[in-house]
Amino acid sequence: MAEYLRKPSRRITNMIAKELRLIVKDRVAIFLIFLLPAALIGMLWYVSNQQEMTLGPHGGGSSSSEETVTTNVTEVQTGVVLGIIDRDTTRTYDGPDLSENFTQYLNMTVDELIVYNDTDEAVRDLYRGRIDGFVVIPDGFEANLTVNEPTYVEVHVDATDLTTQSTVQGIVQSAVVWFRASKFWIRSEVFPDLRIEFAPEGDFVETIFGGFIVIISSYLGIAMTSAQSIVGDAPLRRMLLTPTNRLEVILAKVTAYVLIGFFQSLLLITLWVVAFNLNLSTGFGTLVIIMSLCALTGSTTGILISSIASTRLQANQMFLFVMFGTMILSGFFIDVGILDEFLPLNQGLKLLIDTAFKGLSLLEVSTRIIRLLVFSVLATLAATVIFSKKPTLG
Repeated sequence: MAEYLRKPSRRITNMIAKELRLIVKDRVAIFLIFLLPAALIGMLWYVSNQQEMTLGPHGGGSSSSEETVTTNVTEVQTGVVLGIIDRDTTRTYDGPDLSENFTQYLNMTVDELIVYNDTDEAVRDLYRGRIDGFVVIPDGFEANLTVNEPTYVEVHVDATDLTTQSTVQGIVQSAVVWFRASKFWIRSEVFPDLRIEFAPEGDFVETIFGGFIVIISSYLGIAMTSAQSIVGDAPLRRMLLTPTNRLEVILAKVTAYVLIGFFQSLLLITLWVVAFNLNLSTGFGTLVIIMSLCALTGSTTGILISSIASTRLQANQMFLFVMFGTMILSGFFIDVGILDEFLPLNQGLKLLIDTAFKGLSLLEVSTRIIRLLVFSVLATLAATVIFSKKPTLG
């Protein structure tokens, strides 16, 4: 019985060693996996050191949006959860309480509005991602508006989530417009005062965009090379004539590329941290674990592509489709809605940013880790099923 159990294990080990030898001998694959991401980090370092570079937010401060939003608040479904802190104690307006009235209009433009009593509690929930931002109505809100004096409401957003920042600002501005329109006010103004929370040390290019480059290099770099792992494996035909089954082949290939991804992760994280002298809020080992998980999802994605394709050309075409689709739906440039909670690259980027700059532990981000593992398992099983239906290799 023990000998029977050892045979599949020995076969998988031999196949992993064989796969690693093939990868190491392929200089193009090594270049794509290691040198190309390193070159991207180098280019990012060069660009970020140009004095004219002013991309994205650079820390705390305030700003006000002058764009008028004319959304019909009765039909909005934004998917955004905001917090609200009402500190206004003045009562000078003849009509309804203005701070409560503004809160009602804000509630119309979000999916959920959570009331907080103090800023610390709201900041903790923003830190853990339970809310997308929170608004603080200052004391004197109603008194200022009654005498046509401008007043400011604080809008607190997460510096590590650029897309949500814009969404929250637009929602608050929309509520301001409808609030003023309901009173037919022309002179009285309410201005959003943007407050950036959890701003990493360093600028946007080095931290957030740098993290995006690191994650996408790991995920797509491994996926690109593993997409050729089945259709480009000539000795695999002979191996399948032995007692080896298709699941063992898939597991061996996934493991081999994850091992390569582990070493790639060491390189990428080291270059990122050293090149930009980052002050991280977590340990180096935590980031390597997260990067290895991204390499796992990249490996299973590429092998799934390779199991579907019949030729190398088909595998290349499928990978290009996955690559562009992944970048567009990454959630880094545009809000992709519910997809942001399931796509592997999106989860990997959130994991990296939340641990590196917000200091969350792996336990606190375990939900995203489970999603990456579930994706990898499903992709592995799908690749096995599809591969087992193939009578021959193209």
